[in-house]
Amino acid sequence: MRWGRTITLLLAWLMLAMSMSSLALAGVWRWTQLQQYWGEIKSVRIDKCGRRPGLCGGAIVLARREGGEVVLAIRPGTWIKRGERLVLIEELQIGDAVHVQAFEIEGQPGLQATTIDGLTLR
Repeated sequence: MRWGRTITLLLAWLMLAMSMSSLALAGVWRWTQLQQYWGEIKSVRIDKCGRRPGLCGGAIVLARREGGEVVLAIRPGTWIKRGERLVLIEELQIGDAVHVQAFEIEGQPGLQATTIDGLTLR
């Protein structure tokens, strides 16, 4: 059971990576280098939600450990982990310590979060 889930996640990741690289080659998207941020959530904004759990999108403001703040867009389906369990953007709270991986898409403002790992999610 555990291997099946691991293989499924790996295949999903590979399909996503291949589809994104084809868009980049076609000139649709140009990414910057993947950046990593550690800090504490200062605010959570949910812009829209789908009809099922996990389909909400919005943004978080992160107070960085190094100082300063950064706004990160959260697309529906962004992986937010609490330990080994996936959680939803609606479950994030102000004060949660997180590690975020994000990138910038040319032509779009702000940074796009790819994964969020909760260090001390409540």
